[in-house]
Amino acid sequence: MAARLLDSNGRLKSFEQWSNDVQSIASHQFGPWLRTEYDTAVIRAHQAAEWQRFERDKDVLPNLRWVPSTSPNPGADHRIYWGTILPVDHPFWSRHRPGDRWNCQCSLESTDEPATGIKHEDAVDPRKDGPHKGLGDNPGKSGSLFGQDHPYYPDSCSSCPFAGGLKNRLGMRFGNKKKDCNSCRQADNAIPDEEVERKKQNRAKYRELKNNPEWRDVEYDKRTGGLRAQHVGHITHDGLKAERFFEGLTSTQLELECQAELFRMGRVALLLDESKKKNGNKLAALDLELDGEAMDIRSITGHGWYSHALAAKNRQLTNYNAREDVEHPSNSVCLYFHDPSLFDHKKMVKSIAQFRHYRDMHGDLLKRQIKHVYCVIKGSKELLKYDI
Repeated sequence: MAARLLDSNGRLKSFEQWSNDVQSIASHQFGPWLRTEYDTAVIRAHQAAEWQRFERDKDVLPNLRWVPSTSPNPGADHRIYWGTILPVDHPFWSRHRPGDRWNCQCSLESTDEPATGIKHEDAVDPRKDGPHKGLGDNPGKSGSLFGQDHPYYPDSCSSCPFAGGLKNRLGMRFGNKKKDCNSCRQADNAIPDEEVERKKQNRAKYRELKNNPEWRDVEYDKRTGGLRAQHVGHITHDGLKAERFFEGLTSTQLELECQAELFRMGRVALLLDESKKKNGNKLAALDLELDGEAMDIRSITGHGWYSHALAAKNRQLTNYNAREDVEHPSNSVCLYFHDPSLFDHKKMVKSIAQFRHYRDMHGDLLKRQIKHVYCVIKGSKELLKYDI
């Protein structure tokens, strides 16, 4: 069930979509508990991704701070750890951490502040205050959102409702098969193939755009499911006076390169309409829709801090989100690296940390519109994502 949280493009499904998708394997679950299951899975999925980032960045930000819960009624068992700062590799994080309670809304953040030591661990009764069943593993290390002792997991494969008949159940009982519900083929087979569904949806989108005169250069890749197109209102800069970078490339050519890289990865990359006006004035617009999410592209052409590019795009998103006709505010930016040598992970981490402390002209912390940074590196097969 946890594996079905994301759609084939890696985006989080709504609770309604998720509950409908897992109906075939969740008919025994009550509605309120299914909601708790979903909320906890989402929290732990975010924490798993964050833990990978903590591990990746620990040479720059070596410690973790326990951040207080955002719940209006936080539990007392975690309260004693609020503010604790310890190294990423400290064994404490294997015994206690946010997310080992159902619907826990505490969190961790990376920091280079000095460690505080362990606060009040001796006050915890492990029999009463230990992790809830199914939440004892660190999802960032185990790769699974829930442990094998999850309350609704069967005690053994032979008692599993997806064993597939008496013959299979007997085979599992006498075959000494080790229970691994998170990687169960029988449970996976009970749910439709999402990759097939993703390509089906993208193919339908391709037909829609192909028959729409407002879109041009519409292309679909049957092998990867990638889709690209350009709105006729998308602004291009290809004239003799256009600013040029690298080997004489214009900003438009770099945009098209970025789109081509995303298309090659199997993504949906649409260059958007930038021609809308109000009272004769051009409205703030964004370049790209990536897998259904609107964002602006910024090509990295120099060796400066990426935080400057983020600040510039933050202003762009602020203006765009202020438009009266924008129903879904944008919170993402796409950085394109035509020259792969200009990308540096440590520099990205430090740039994001700098951006978090940017201030406006009044000296107040900048109101950040950007929450996600996507990095497209020419020639790479991977779309990198950083959260702010």
